This record gives sequence, structure tokens and C-alpha cells, in this order.
Amino acid sequence: MALREIVKGGFLVGVALGAGAAVVGPVVWRTARPYAKSALRAGLEGYAAARVAAARMGEEVEDLVAEVLHEMTEAEAGAGEAGAGAADAAAEASEQAG
Repeated sequence: MALREIVKGGFLVGVALGAGAAVVGPVVWRTARPYAKSALRAGLEGYAAARVAAARMGEEVEDLVAEVLHEMTEAEAGAGEAGAGAADAAAEASEQAG
């Protein structure tokens, strides 16, 4: 009765599959290894290309930020000069009126 329980439980099937995998596994690995190697190579090349693209994008963003900051500084300097000119004109007008 114990033998029927072992067979019914799938123990022998598991042992047979394990032994088959031990025998067939190395053959399958030798066959699949070149494909795994080429897939890994493609993945690493894709990763390197993505890093280059991200670096380029980062440089573009840095350039854009620098350009905007420069334009803002010029605009503030221009507004300061225009404000100073208007204040001088107002002072001259009040001196002439008074």
C-alpha cells in the first residue's frame, strides 16, 4: 500500500524528471548558451545607448536652463535701466516745475 501512495503522490515522476533534467540539462545549456550570450550582449548595448541618450538630454536641459537664466538676467538689467531712466526724467520734470 505504501508503494501505491508513493506512485500516486508523483514521487517517482519527480525523480524521473529530475534525472532526465540532469542528463538533458547540460545538452540544452550548450545549445542555448550562444542565444543567451547574444541576448545579454544586445541588452548591454541597449543600456549603453540609453545612457548616452540620457546624457545628451541632460546636457540639452542644462543648456536650456542656462539660456533662460541669461535672458532673465538681461531682462532684469534692462528693466532696472529703464526704471532708472524714468526716475531721472521724473526728477528733472519736478525740478523744472518747481
